[in-house]
Amino acid sequence: MNEPEHRISREIAPEVFQLAAELYAQKQQEYSLQELIMIGEEAQIPAEFIQQAVELIKAKQKNQEIQINKKTNRFKLAVLGVAATVITLIVGGWTYKQLSAGNSSLKSPVAILPSENDSKVSGNVERYLMNKEGLVDGILLSNGKQIKVPPHMSQQVVNAIKPGDAVDVVGKLGNSSVYGQQIEARTIMNNATKALVAKQPKQKKAKIPKPNDFINFTINEPVRHWLVNDQGEIRGAILTSGTQVHFAKPLAKSLNKVAKTGSQIQAEGVGRKTAHGSVLEVITLQIDGNLLPGANSI
Repeated sequence: MNEPEHRISREIAPEVFQLAAELYAQKQQEYSLQELIMIGEEAQIPAEFIQQAVELIKAKQKNQEIQINKKTNRFKLAVLGVAATVITLIVGGWTYKQLSAGNSSLKSPVAILPSENDSKVSGNVERYLMNKEGLVDGILLSNGKQIKVPPHMSQQVVNAIKPGDAVDVVGKLGNSSVYGQQIEARTIMNNATKALVAKQPKQKKAKIPKPNDFINFTINEPVRHWLVNDQGEIRGAILTSGTQVHFAKPLAKSLNKVAKTGSQIQAEGVGRKTAHGSVLEVITLQIDGNLLPGANSI
């Protein structure tokens, strides 16, 4: 008598199908939809369920791909965001450094900018120019150009510019004469160090200490350079020793008629000895042995 047909319980049927599918998959990697339907028929699974299952699995795979792409895009955006932040910090830091360097040279957040009417001159610094109180108020270039700055910027000029330095100057050109030419500087750039001195208005609270170490001077020397104002008229002189002389306006006016390079000046005055040389304001003056009108005899 034949044994009754062995039946598989409903509880383990899914596990049997899963294992059978895995064993079959080891032999074959891809299936057509028709092949899956045929396999399903053998397992008594209607074709519409096989097709529905395939569509659901494809939809699931597509959704997984979308999620992966979203994560990848978010990662890329995050990387770009970090890169943009780093670039911003680097550029911002460089800008701040440049502005800080400029401010440390200028000692002030406000500077008088060059105008379209300004001109550029270049040359090597021969010496500092000083006012009658001994404060640096400019530089003399080796080409004879006289660069003028306000005396309240004296220390900035000394810190940034030294005799012998090559500089570029942007400023307002004064009238040129046989005695020289003055340039009212807007900016002075040290070509070697890139230190920049820019013209600034005097701060209201800033007070320049008045020197109290004036002494009497007597001089008798030839003139090396005449110092001029913005009209090209004589306002002073640099002697062969480097001593700088300032004249009162009546004397300067008389000098414009008789002065020449190499003229011998005999004078008395009051002034100071500074780290950059001696400077005095003339009280009595003779030029080439001649007493100028308006001057007391020596």
